[in-house]
Amino acid sequence: MAYLGSPTDGLLGSIKNVALQPAVPAFALLFLAYAPQDVVHRVLDPQVLQRILGGMDVRTPLRILLALGVVRTLNRFLDRWALNNWALSAQSGWNLEGELAVVTGGCKGIGRAIVLGLAAKGVKVAVLDVQELPSDMAQVKAIKHWHCDVSSAESVKAAADDIRQTLGHPSIVINNAGIGNFRSILDTSDEFMRKIVGVNVVSLWTTTREFLPNMILKNKGHIITMASMASYIVALPVAVDYAATKAGALAFTDGLRAEIKHYYKAPGVVATTVHPMWVHTDMTAEYKDHIVKAQGEPMLKPQDVADAVLKQIQSCKGGHLIVPEKASWLSAIRGFPSWMQEIIRDSEGRKAGAYKGY
Repeated sequence: MAYLGSPTDGLLGSIKNVALQPAVPAFALLFLAYAPQDVVHRVLDPQVLQRILGGMDVRTPLRILLALGVVRTLNRFLDRWALNNWALSAQSGWNLEGELAVVTGGCKGIGRAIVLGLAAKGVKVAVLDVQELPSDMAQVKAIKHWHCDVSSAESVKAAADDIRQTLGHPSIVINNAGIGNFRSILDTSDEFMRKIVGVNVVSLWTTTREFLPNMILKNKGHIITMASMASYIVALPVAVDYAATKAGALAFTDGLRAEIKHYYKAPGVVATTVHPMWVHTDMTAEYKDHIVKAQGEPMLKPQDVADAVLKQIQSCKGGHLIVPEKASWLSAIRGFPSWMQEIIRDSEGRKAGAYKGY
């Protein structure tokens, strides 16, 4: 995955966020326009400004920052509005405590953190997983487990029927189950290809088909799909199968959102995709040192992703989560000129080729 930055990024990111708050340059411009000149000179030493700006009027960079800040703020507002089915407010009828959520792949990693977080907020949780429920999770009254192969329509239907009979209809579905494989295209077997497509892509259909109809009937629901930043960096060397399935997860959710709004006329049902960078889970544990070295910073923890998901659920709004947020620029890669995209792919290819453990 692409390099995100250095340890100084936190400070630089904070400075950028403050500078691009429209109120900050706007206040500075008002101060320059209306404050007494002797006060302005005491606060902003003309000689220092001369050295920094090289004779440029200090108002010029402030106006640029103000314009950029307004554009960024407007863009973020439009994003949130569009991804919430063009609704400005949270969807109505939600009371998180007492809601029922279905979480696939909820026994380990990100799924486990999400399940425990939901249960702590009073949500009843049905976990669909081929793994056994850990003993500490089994002791939580709000958590129930169904042994289920989410890539199998028959297995999901059997679990869904039982969930509806014992717990009711879920209002939240979190498509979290996923697997990965660090192998080249030529080294990836047909058997694994069928498995990864089944778990990472086909399962999105099997779970959604079971639980979406009641959401449409009630015009209330939230379907969350765990994708990846690999959805955008599709040509991820030695993980092409994984990247392709995560691009599919993004396409699935975008199409689902459109169908919900225009085909099923149920704008109260919202959809969210989650795109984390590298997360330290069982799937990546073997390659942790190489990943950390390649991206230049620690990997995310499952709780980091779970916290973002839980916050989105509490908002009762659809959305598009990139974790960490500073990686948001990577979502624009597919709009870059081809030569720029190839430079990024070449960089990733060299990193993969340098690591003989793949």
